[in-house]
Amino acid sequence: MTRRARAALAASVAGGLVLTGLTATSVTAGAATTGASITIGSAVAPPSLDPTSNASAAIDEVFDYNVYQHLVQLDPKGAVVPVLATAYTVSPNGLTYTFDIRQGVKFSNGDPLTASDVVFSLERADAPKSTYPYAGLVSGITSVTAPTASTVVVKLSAPDNQFLYNLAAYSNGVVLDPSAVGSIATAPVGTGPYEYTSQTTNYDVVLSANPTYWGGAPKLSTVTFRYFSSPEAENSALKSGQIDVIDNLPNPSDVSQFKGNSSFKIVSGPTAGKIQMTINNTAGPLKNVLVREAINYATDKAAILQTAGAGYGTVIGSDNVPGEPWYLPSLDNPYPYSVSMAKKLLKEAGYPNGFSVTLTLPPYGYATSAGPLLQAELDAVGIKTTIKDVAFPLWISSVFLKSDFQLTIINHVEARDQGNYANCSYYWKYKDCAEVAKLLNAAQKATTTAEEISRYQGILKKITAAAVNDWLFNPDQLTIAKSDVVGIPGGISESFDLSHLSIGGSLSSSAKSEGYAS
Repeated sequence: MTRRARAALAASVAGGLVLTGLTATSVTAGAATTGASITIGSAVAPPSLDPTSNASAAIDEVFDYNVYQHLVQLDPKGAVVPVLATAYTVSPNGLTYTFDIRQGVKFSNGDPLTASDVVFSLERADAPKSTYPYAGLVSGITSVTAPTASTVVVKLSAPDNQFLYNLAAYSNGVVLDPSAVGSIATAPVGTGPYEYTSQTTNYDVVLSANPTYWGGAPKLSTVTFRYFSSPEAENSALKSGQIDVIDNLPNPSDVSQFKGNSSFKIVSGPTAGKIQMTINNTAGPLKNVLVREAINYATDKAAILQTAGAGYGTVIGSDNVPGEPWYLPSLDNPYPYSVSMAKKLLKEAGYPNGFSVTLTLPPYGYATSAGPLLQAELDAVGIKTTIKDVAFPLWISSVFLKSDFQLTIINHVEARDQGNYANCSYYWKYKDCAEVAKLLNAAQKATTTAEEISRYQGILKKITAAAVNDWLFNPDQLTIAKSDVVGIPGGISESFDLSHLSIGGSLSSSAKSEGYAS
């Protein structure tokens, strides 16, 4: 799979853009096994079923695009495509978005989708007390109205070149049934090809085909996401036939177990993820930019890529991923590995003998693999590092929500997430967040593509110079499946998009062009 293109720059730069939606075609072409079931192995179970109150990628993996749908979504190549909207227009000044709402759509509980449901959903995301993890991305909305039964009009306070992308990529864009929203955390209801059936905490989540799905009957009757506490157990489950797919192989080095075996297929390709050692910019010595620079210099990122990614990925030195419109190759390695430079900077910062830190690790393979190497590298320059392993719900509650940490390792999987550095309450507590917010605002209002790219690159240069975090590498995604599984999504979305998945059969030409793997 080639490096995936990111979504086109937003429509407000080219005012008046009209984009037609997808048609409700059969999900696959060719003879698939009717009524088949598939079990997908994964490493981390969802801490909640509600994507509108929790940022965990484990929730989106299962529910986004499968149970819930958006007006527009990302295809595996990163393009923004209409889904519950059949078309949209953007006014020449970039302030008004008009969506034509798909007709004949029903929620899985039988309720018809209406324009007023879309209004409710967007207003809920932008409400003053919104719990949506990325509510700030839609804070520019001034009004949402339904002038007709099939039309929704969204007005913004200022042009936002990323508005459509943000609706497609984040939970702000999910369209909800107002009558079912009270049970969103226990009984999700959506318009997608599958409906929620059951959950066994930390063991599995079961989805079943949505019989009222507007896009045609899914080829699978049941999809089970099964969670494993160890990569070894997950690999064994695939080899023994207990599961059919491993979504994102936890330890990339394990791919060697499946290479050359005709019983399996390997789908690989770059993602939007940034595996980084996040630095709490308010914690003791870590407040000092010289210390953060020293940490970056102390990190042998090429070695970490080999250890944690088996070489599948790209070394990065900022929130900067190949394929994004504002990608800067010069930021791939601004702090080249140098023990002597790290020690020199620590001395200048007033820590000639180093100091002690705790490195908190969530239960992801890349984190548990990279952690010991980073511990040794930091120890080598005088930063005495203690590793603390925590369960993912605790990581979310203490590290992500309370900033109760010094160093941690996590994959920020969201594309185009430079806005996190403009969020003053975000968990790494970057002190110049307000200045970045101004730069981001200017970039979002840019009237030309060149201006927008230049302003986003300015944000990247600023956060890189401040060594806000220790960015490690952009990982490839490795999906391993039985050879007869068709329609594997890959792509940069957090969702494991099931809309084209089947046992046997062949993909339609349109699905192939969107980036689904046959």
